[in-house]
Amino acid sequence: MIFVVLALGFLAFQIISPITSDVVVNDFLNFKFGLNLKLDLAIIGNIAWFLLLIFTIRYFQVAVFVERQYSYVHKIEESLNKESGEDIITREGKSYLDRYPIFSDWMWTLYTIIFPLLLLAISATKIYGEIKAACISGLSLSSFLNVIIFILLSISIILYLIMIHKKQKEK
Repeated sequence: MIFVVLALGFLAFQIISPITSDVVVNDFLNFKFGLNLKLDLAIIGNIAWFLLLIFTIRYFQVAVFVERQYSYVHKIEESLNKESGEDIITREGKSYLDRYPIFSDWMWTLYTIIFPLLLLAISATKIYGEIKAACISGLSLSSFLNVIIFILLSISIILYLIMIHKKQKEK
């Protein structure tokens, strides 16, 4: 999650202040590696897009895995309670969901609705700017790669939202 936020923050910084972000990244790379060059930052942008995609996919994989485990644990609890004839095992099932704290509901909303939509909005804004710039200066391989990554990212976000909210409806 931290890496997704960092990569998304970098893209947002490029949206808000593209010239300043280029100067900051150039200065940092020159300072860190002792270079005295004016670097083309398109490759850094490609790397940021790629890292955002990889970190987002990994985050969604973990979140989906955890969600799927809850269903499994609830079924096991139900089976064990049925065998015992009473509700003695309810740690992750009934007891967990009983009087669910409002803060936990808020965190669930942040992680499963607001964060994915913010991720989609920032990345859509960034790719829109890149496409607009490419229309003026001409389409480059760098821009094309970023559009492909944006499409993959968008598909991942939409499928994650569908999976999480379909599961909620089933409950």
